[in-house]
Amino acid sequence: MEYRDLVKGAIRSIKRADHLTYMTLPLVKDNKLILSIMENIQLSFLQGMDALLEYERLYKRIMPLPQNFESRFDIFRDKLINKYDITSQEVELIRMLRETIQAHKSSPIEFSRPDKFVICSENYRMKTISVQEIKQYILAAKSFLRKVENIVK
Repeated sequence: MEYRDLVKGAIRSIKRADHLTYMTLPLVKDNKLILSIMENIQLSFLQGMDALLEYERLYKRIMPLPQNFESRFDIFRDKLINKYDITSQEVELIRMLRETIQAHKSSPIEFSRPDKFVICSENYRMKTISVQEIKQYILAAKSFLRKVENIVK
């Protein structure tokens, strides 16, 4: 996939997450939407990361890319974050979002509380996601995507 398409997809995903957070969630008041919002935020970060990787590969600054997330993430973290002034918080957020989505997929129990969604692991370790956290993730994703857009222009 071409890096421009990845950037467009990332922007679409973050707009979807933004709309779900600020328009749909207050209207329907169903905190299960938090998971859908998280998935869209994660998708926007991943597509932004992939856009940078594809951009670098196009100009032969990095070798052909592996398909698995861990290898791509390692290349991104090792070769691109210092070059493009991507913050360690943004990199950590990409990793954390992926882990949260994976925890949700393997979770035996999940439930919602007012303004929060709770995911329990196999050993009942709880991970809570609040609407306020989601709003912070959206702001971070928008900042990250602005950097990506400026780099690939």
